[in-house]
Amino acid sequence: MPSAEQHTQSRAFAGQTAETARIPSWQVVAESVVLAAVISLSVFFLQWRYGFNLGDEGWLWYISKRTALGDVPLRDFFSYDPGRYYWSAFIFKLLGRSGFYEQLLANYLFAIVGLTFAYLAMLRAGLSRTWRISILLLLGVVIGFPRHKIYEQTLSLIAVAAVAFVFAAPQRMKRWLVLGIVIGLGAFFGRNSGVFWFIAALLAFALLKVRGEQVRSAPSVGVVAAGIVIGYSPMTLMVLFVHGFAHPFLESVLLTPHWAWSLPIPFPWHVHVRGLHGLDLLQARAVSWLCVVAPVTYAFVLWRTARKKYELDGVEWLAAAASCAGAGFLIHAFYTADFFHIAQGVAPFVVAAGAFAGHLWSSNQRRFSLSTFAILIVLVLACWLPMEPLVQHLRTKAHDPTSIEQIPIAGRKFEVPTEQADLMRTVATAFQGCGARDGGFFAAPYYPGFYAFLNTRAPTWDTYLLWPRNQRTQQNEIESLQRNRTAVFLINNTFAMNGRNTLQLSATNPQLLAYITTQYRASAAKLLAGFDLFYDPAQCKNLVRANP
Repeated sequence: MPSAEQHTQSRAFAGQTAETARIPSWQVVAESVVLAAVISLSVFFLQWRYGFNLGDEGWLWYISKRTALGDVPLRDFFSYDPGRYYWSAFIFKLLGRSGFYEQLLANYLFAIVGLTFAYLAMLRAGLSRTWRISILLLLGVVIGFPRHKIYEQTLSLIAVAAVAFVFAAPQRMKRWLVLGIVIGLGAFFGRNSGVFWFIAALLAFALLKVRGEQVRSAPSVGVVAAGIVIGYSPMTLMVLFVHGFAHPFLESVLLTPHWAWSLPIPFPWHVHVRGLHGLDLLQARAVSWLCVVAPVTYAFVLWRTARKKYELDGVEWLAAAASCAGAGFLIHAFYTADFFHIAQGVAPFVVAAGAFAGHLWSSNQRRFSLSTFAILIVLVLACWLPMEPLVQHLRTKAHDPTSIEQIPIAGRKFEVPTEQADLMRTVATAFQGCGARDGGFFAAPYYPGFYAFLNTRAPTWDTYLLWPRNQRTQQNEIESLQRNRTAVFLINNTFAMNGRNTLQLSATNPQLLAYITTQYRASAAKLLAGFDLFYDPAQCKNLVRANP
């Protein structure tokens, strides 16, 4: 019988090819970083100029800008957890600019981290270079949409690498410590991701125990807990030492259950595709099957790993690691199950399915290997390509060249739908005509991108009014508008998701909406359908002359 030490050593090097073993560590890391950077930056340069989402993308950009100016996420404005904004602010400082172009670049620079760790995990597992690059190319397609959620996708890929790192030598407590640290750091970027990483750690621990691997239960749990405390220490320090941060942070935690709304999972038997044709029909069908194939792949790989009693090779362990990491993120993908959320929650599926196909190839089951990887390629391309900003732009321009227009955003020209460009220009003109004062503009319920576009500070703590607020909270927002002498208001009371009128401003914030519509004058400007512009006549003399 081999000793525990011999068992650990054999696991640590399981699956590594002779080629991999000969490569010096610095070359391994360099290869991973260079290829990840090439893939990520290629996606960025291909499509940075196409589109500007005034909602989610604008929220990320606005909060990152305010963070770079010294404001504190959660304390000074409602936001996700601070990590992603401090990353963006760091990139802004390096580049000396904080435009939307720089925000997108910051996103894709962060994606390099996840792609690097994923590639490094594939290399250490023993996948050949052909398989590694093929999987990396598919991940490049995945990070192309949605651009503002690259952080969730990247965190899920880091989780894959962290679990694979533990699987390579589960007896080594330092590896469990690293897993704990990345769980804590993940929560600093997004508390949901921290929870999903914790689920991945539980599944990994359970899988090792079921297989009878040499794992010391109590020390492993203790080390992971210590790592979580270390990784989450930036947030702990902010709670303890950043003045005024603790209460808004607690309030944001209490609001967490209301941050998203449930949507039915678009399984094939739920999808209605009447009226869709061409790429839209293909994409809807592909997404419906992705919702089946991703969890089934995770379940199959974990079941197979648990039941096989002989030593697995490194590629099999990588597929298992990706399945453990991806399982928790399925909650994120399938709770609000539109493709925006599905796309950000299933990146580990590409690694799991790709690694398993690579294992089949090395096991001389090449027909099954090619079939598995072909299905993966078809699913990824059919689901993601129609949604990529470049493809959306080309499709729209081919249908109607006049429906796309260039508009300058923070010194760079972006191509956006003509109606959106008109709305942005109209709002900018109104804001300038009312003094262009900091805090002088307010948008509701869902367009914080205007604050960044106008280079102004939002007058209220809440910039994302999609959830019901009590009367006291609404009164606080009204007092904040009065205190900032806000003069221009862009309101859309027609917002709905899947026909749910409960998300309209009149349902979520009726007191706030009534205050704006009764205390300020409606502009006669023709806006994008559903939008209304209100202004304060006392502060907007130019608008009064234009709207007698």
